[in-house]
Amino acid sequence: MIAKNHLSAIYKNIAAEITQRIYKGVYPSGAYLPSENKLSQEFEVTRSTIRKALNVLKEKGTIESKQGKGYLVKELHWEQSLLQFYSFGQNIAQNIENPESKLLEHKKIKGLKSIDEFVSTELWQINRLRLMNEVPLILETSYIPIDYLKNFEIPELKQDSLYNLLKKNDNHVVRAKEYLEPVLPSLNDQELLEVKEDSCLFQTIRYSYDSENKLIELRESLIRGDHFSFSVEMTL
Repeated sequence: MIAKNHLSAIYKNIAAEITQRIYKGVYPSGAYLPSENKLSQEFEVTRSTIRKALNVLKEKGTIESKQGKGYLVKELHWEQSLLQFYSFGQNIAQNIENPESKLLEHKKIKGLKSIDEFVSTELWQINRLRLMNEVPLILETSYIPIDYLKNFEIPELKQDSLYNLLKKNDNHVVRAKEYLEPVLPSLNDQELLEVKEDSCLFQTIRYSYDSENKLIELRESLIRGDHFSFSVEMTL
């Protein structure tokens, strides 16, 4: 049941609940939602309220209406705020069905010439592939000074958030700066993310710092543009 404390927000709450069901695979991509009548009975609201909720999803591109058939769930799309610090392991994976992380590679390297703080620092290079319902979504490469991540088990690199592993090693991320730009995939990216050569990816470069303003992680992510969108909410 959707809480009815704020009547004007009921349709937004219903839209959020339906969205979560889509993410969790209750209403999979390519399937039709239950009819307006069934949804109005379930949520105990009028059909007009259900239509308002469904219009929210239509405007976001989550569903589309098919005359005589109902509302079709489109290819899953995840909206991420540019103003919110996020982690696949901590924020996204807990809200979706069948999240999976594949550890592609982890190795020691002798530094990054392009990053002043890491020029002469021995680093872990950790490459991971993030999937949802067996669909590859994000290709991540993280660089972390070995001194900041001394104790861990290999399975933890696959199963746990790197921020959690840093905390276990008494290193805490308190702020980050991130850059976002559209890019085209390389041949390797195409293979791993299962996209075509003209597919648009979002490339994010994140610099994460501790309370002493020391850089403790550099992360490059390649994110599928057909499954993710980024948003900013502003007020005047």
